[in-house]
Amino acid sequence: MVLSYVLIGAMLSPSIHVDRIALTLLAYFLGLGLSAHALNELHAAHWTKALGKTELTILFLLPLVGALTIGVYGMFDLYAITQSVLPSVVLLTLILLEIFFLFSYNTEAFDGRFHSDIWFAFSWAALPTLIGFFVNTLTMTLGSFLVAFAMAATAGIEINLSRWCKDFRRRSTLRELDYSDGTYQSMSTLQLVARPEKALKLIVVVVDLVAIGLIACRFLP
Repeated sequence: MVLSYVLIGAMLSPSIHVDRIALTLLAYFLGLGLSAHALNELHAAHWTKALGKTELTILFLLPLVGALTIGVYGMFDLYAITQSVLPSVVLLTLILLEIFFLFSYNTEAFDGRFHSDIWFAFSWAALPTLIGFFVNTLTMTLGSFLVAFAMAATAGIEINLSRWCKDFRRRSTLRELDYSDGTYQSMSTLQLVARPEKALKLIVVVVDLVAIGLIACRFLP
């Protein structure tokens, strides 16, 4: 979904720079796709039976260095193209925001203040959309902000449903629902979360298809 958000932002731009888009996609794949998930696993283990701390540390550090290298290259490239420090400063600000959320969200720093659905949606959807737009246009518009926050809403739906489903899966097995009118309904945990999990998959499909559709509208006759 994060890579789709980058593409959606990029396709909104009146001018397309394929090299900048490719580097941005690679940076996000390394930074959020690999490094952030490894850091989250180091902080709150979920897969440690498959991956040890050494492997996770490597999986956290190496992709992060790669993503930051791409970001630094992008800053120098924008300065060389525009002969102005402003685009590089804006890009640096966006990069620093993503780094901040990568650490604060995945380690639940600051008493977990930034480990929330709102900040998840902002950092994993709104910012990638804005960066995808900015690296092509070197500016931001009202329209780009509106689309970015619309994409944040899709991420908000996704994280809300995801947390709800995970909460029920972690509880003891559900056998029935007890209604206030005294009636009962047989219901397993898998049955309870089936529809929300289907909705989760559909949200991913929607975001991916919007990105693919915008690319098709842009490049296909």
